[in-house]
Amino acid sequence: MLTSFESIIDEARKRKGGRKIVVAGAEGRAVMEAVAAAKRDGIIEPILVGNSDKINELADQIGLSLEDIRVYDERGDEETADMSVRLVHDGKADGVMKGKVNTPTLLKAVLNKKYNLRKDNLLSHIALLELPTYHKLLMITDGGMVIQPDLEQKAEIIRNGAQMMQKLGIERPKVAVLAAIEKVNPDMPETVDGEKLSQMAREGRLGEVVVEGPLAVDIVFSQEAAKIKGVESVVSGDPDILLVPNVACGNIFAKGLWHLANAKIGGLVLGARKPVILLSRSDDAETKLNSIALAVVIS
Repeated sequence: MLTSFESIIDEARKRKGGRKIVVAGAEGRAVMEAVAAAKRDGIIEPILVGNSDKINELADQIGLSLEDIRVYDERGDEETADMSVRLVHDGKADGVMKGKVNTPTLLKAVLNKKYNLRKDNLLSHIALLELPTYHKLLMITDGGMVIQPDLEQKAEIIRNGAQMMQKLGIERPKVAVLAAIEKVNPDMPETVDGEKLSQMAREGRLGEVVVEGPLAVDIVFSQEAAKIKGVESVVSGDPDILLVPNVACGNIFAKGLWHLANAKIGGLVLGARKPVILLSRSDDAETKLNSIALAVVIS
């Protein structure tokens, strides 16, 4: 079981032959530093799309030779996103990574039927976190794709997340369906969904996964809190995946842990035919490298 980003990066280094990853909007220092580190370690063979003048300038600043790296000069977000996804579609790249282009523009290209990157299942976003106060990697989903998921979409989000965690060595991931309370309240739809998702998991409809919900976050992380509240839970104190009610909760929770709790983080979109590395434009080089390595390991 991979329990840290260091172990994920080490595993990515062991893969024979670097994956060809196209960076959509490579004219950013942090993304170029991450690409340089990943290339140096043999994790990827980068393809850079964006403003070639700025890309060349940044490459000089960080000491990255572009001699054996293909650079496509595109100046607009839409043109950059389309070119990047087209390269994946044409078989010239094994996956796409968000650089300086904005998220909606890249996702629009990813979802474009002519590029055939989308499968029949739902695309969902995961943030994988390594926290100094937690004993293993923790996934938060969905904080970047599905704005207000319904019950069936939440089921798909769980399936996507569980399949990824299984690739990291967790045979039967434990999922906490988060809510403000642990009792079903018809006025709080996430509590109703939590109960239904738990039942679906018990019936084997969500794959090899343990699902409990609704659960308040104190119960999720504290067995003592569960004991005090009289809640019997196998997930308490040991969750692998946190299913949040909506994209705002997931985005706020993940970024809050990153900025305030010294979490290391990586982000991907799951469910596409090829890896989609999706991050915030403000993420640092370490976060981008974590995400690159994670995409290589699970692809």
